[in-house]
Amino acid sequence: MRCLIIHNPASGPSSDEIYAFTHALAQGGDEVVMRFIGDGMEPEDAVADVREFDRVVVSGGDGTVSNVLDQMRGCGVPTLVFPSGTACLFFNNIGNAPEAAALAKACRAGRTVKVDMGELFWLDENGNEKRHGFIIIAGSGFDAEIMMKAAPAKNDIGEIAYFLSALATPNPTVAHFTIEHDGIVEELDGICCMAGNTSVIQNDINLFPDCRMNDGMVDIAVIEPVKTVQLLPTVITAALDPAGKVLGRPQFKIIQTKEAKITCTPSLGMQFDGEIISSNSGVFGARALPQCLDLIVDEFSPLGK
Repeated sequence: MRCLIIHNPASGPSSDEIYAFTHALAQGGDEVVMRFIGDGMEPEDAVADVREFDRVVVSGGDGTVSNVLDQMRGCGVPTLVFPSGTACLFFNNIGNAPEAAALAKACRAGRTVKVDMGELFWLDENGNEKRHGFIIIAGSGFDAEIMMKAAPAKNDIGEIAYFLSALATPNPTVAHFTIEHDGIVEELDGICCMAGNTSVIQNDINLFPDCRMNDGMVDIAVIEPVKTVQLLPTVITAALDPAGKVLGRPQFKIIQTKEAKITCTPSLGMQFDGEIISSNSGVFGARALPQCLDLIVDEFSPLGK
């Protein structure tokens, strides 16, 4: 078996676990190639010859995984996501057993399912269209502000950085969102507009209850114009009903579609999978990229059932 491991050594506190995984994976006759994301090795460089391998392992946080998988769309190579970052929400959504030995066993077995990515597209300040795939959530507004404020501390203190950055934003900016989808236009005010490919976050809370990474859709969600403390009813509801099937998500307006174009007035910060977009004009959109990834799953993953 030829296996390519793409690892970001700067991803987070669990980055050394990839070596235990490699030790558990390798057998006589195998070839294991490791490439390290960093100066001189961008994601597009790391995957240039990806089709020459039997397996690919992507090791890092959500931002690293998103950047690498965006370069691998449609390649057809069985791909294992290894959790080495701060939050690793995409790995949690896949649902594989997290131990290095269990992941090595799943990697060798090579059982795969086809899943979607989302694609975020936007106009920068010069009017040029940009794009990037996303695996969890992309958005503009409050969520991007949280990511921006958490960035300096997340590698040191982990997921608590996101909670602290939310508390440091008591009065999120309210914007007007014009959402064009399925031949209709909706006008909504809110503190952020998000697009979800899959949306289970910490504590198994599904932010958008019907959002799945294998349904060929993106979920567009606008949070009502409220102060941070006024989101408490939604937080309590999510704690009582993590799946959101009974109580739903108060203060969220959710639209399921294959593609949407959004105009945000005024222009707010943007992010995808925790990565900050520094330049945008307030015009952006999201679309589903159906079944473009071949993810390795084990018997515990709900994706394989």
